[in-house]
Amino acid sequence: MKKLIALLLIISLAIPVFAFPADAAEKLLGDANGDGRITVSDATAVQRHIAGLESIPEERLSCAMVDNGKTLSINDATVIQKYVAAIFSSFPVEDNKASTLVAVFSRTGHTKPLAEYAADYLNADFFEIEAAVPYTDADIAYYTNCRADKEQSDPAARPAIANTVGNMEQYDTIVLAYPIWHGQAPKIIYTFLESYDFSGKVIIPFCTSASSPLGTSASNLHALAPNSVWKDGRRFAAGTSQATIETWLKEIGY
Repeated sequence: MKKLIALLLIISLAIPVFAFPADAAEKLLGDANGDGRITVSDATAVQRHIAGLESIPEERLSCAMVDNGKTLSINDATVIQKYVAAIFSSFPVEDNKASTLVAVFSRTGHTKPLAEYAADYLNADFFEIEAAVPYTDADIAYYTNCRADKEQSDPAARPAIANTVGNMEQYDTIVLAYPIWHGQAPKIIYTFLESYDFSGKVIIPFCTSASSPLGTSASNLHALAPNSVWKDGRRFAAGTSQATIETWLKEIGY
């Protein structure tokens, strides 16, 4: 036994020891939590940082930013997950496409700025839903038997959309923004949801209104995309600040 131990000691001394520099972990792109490896826990660390549940130290933020963006975003977590799953083979991903789409219908312009705040914060693509027949002021003059009155009272109404999302399959998450018309989402939102396959996608709705709450406007949309994952929505007033939108997104984990 003593001879075996001595032999193992001689062998171990003969094998060179390769030591990483003390700051090697700091330089490992994708290693958000600093444990010297790239695993799904790094994606979780990014998500928790964005949600404000924990902080990635300043000196590690550059390691966590792997999608070639300028700021840490939910896309970095997605890219790390895809790297661990061997969908991506290296960092940074120069041609990484956004995995989040912010889609908005905004006739009066009150909802669009809030949607732009969300897209900016999430580093998401932006899509404005445009009516094939644009709505005039007279069309939304409520309680005058106007176009909006008729559409909102007609369960079958599906106003046509002039433009399309050509690459919906690339998105994992859809932020859906709309105003409240007669207590519900405009029927053009119904058209949008019936125009694509949202199976497996996360949908985050929010609305704007002068006083009406979100109410059932979001839950009534669920049946139009039943195989998607719907997050709880939120109602905002026109003129809501960018900081408020960002705080809400952080609260729900983005």
